[in-house]
Amino acid sequence: MPGDVILKTTKPHRKFSVNSSEGNFLGDDEMKSYILRKALCLLAGLVLLTGCSVQTTRPLAPESGPSSMLPNEPVLDVPYLSQQDTLPTGCEATSAAMVLQYYGLDYSPEEVACLLPCQELYWRNGELYGPHPDEYFVGSPFSSTGYGCYAPVIARVLEQEFSDELTVSLEYGCTIQELYQTYVAQSIPVLIWVTIDLVEPEQGTSWRLADGSPFTWKKNEHCVVLIGRQGDRYLCQDPYESHGTLSLTGELLQLRFEQMGSQAVAVMPLRGNEAMKNE
Repeated sequence: MPGDVILKTTKPHRKFSVNSSEGNFLGDDEMKSYILRKALCLLAGLVLLTGCSVQTTRPLAPESGPSSMLPNEPVLDVPYLSQQDTLPTGCEATSAAMVLQYYGLDYSPEEVACLLPCQELYWRNGELYGPHPDEYFVGSPFSSTGYGCYAPVIARVLEQEFSDELTVSLEYGCTIQELYQTYVAQSIPVLIWVTIDLVEPEQGTSWRLADGSPFTWKKNEHCVVLIGRQGDRYLCQDPYESHGTLSLTGELLQLRFEQMGSQAVAVMPLRGNEAMKNE
């Protein structure tokens, strides 16, 4: 009957009993072959599954950090100099000397310090007076009681003393990233004003300027040289206590840079003197 044929050939009702004569649609050899094929298929499936699980548990590549250099991020070969012992408050002069030596100009930190216009604090009518650090180095870089100077002083000295060799750009309001992209990535080092060890700036000594207006010094003022980037960190030559080359987190470096007025000095060879770099 057609119904019986349909029943016996419908796959869900097929039986694979080796010993039973009813419903046994495969012979012994066929049965063994079928079982073997099934086993091989199951084994192959397990291998594939195992392979997938290995791929999903493979450790991810490490994120960029202090020791992992990303491609196409240059680190400038700015020679390191320390202010330790000879210039206890002369971070600006020492950083400037590093940049000068980068361009093959053989000036020591002490020689640069001697070029700085300096002015001491003084008392008048019972009040403390002194210069603005945009105009003078306050105190002496050779003294532990010195204060420091801001970017315009360094820019002005470099312009006056090295106008035949260098071009100087005084920068305000840029971000660290912008300074890196505009200058450092083009092989131009940049002096930036931050704080010692990137600590919080504090209110320091207050005095009156020559016009009588008040001024308050920010303690922990510091100057370093921006020379490169590694991932989200920036590399700086730090003259303080022979710190050497530091890898600093971009976010904190930017914060301290802003707190110190977002001031920087980019120093580049005079047009036509590009060959002097790294002589």
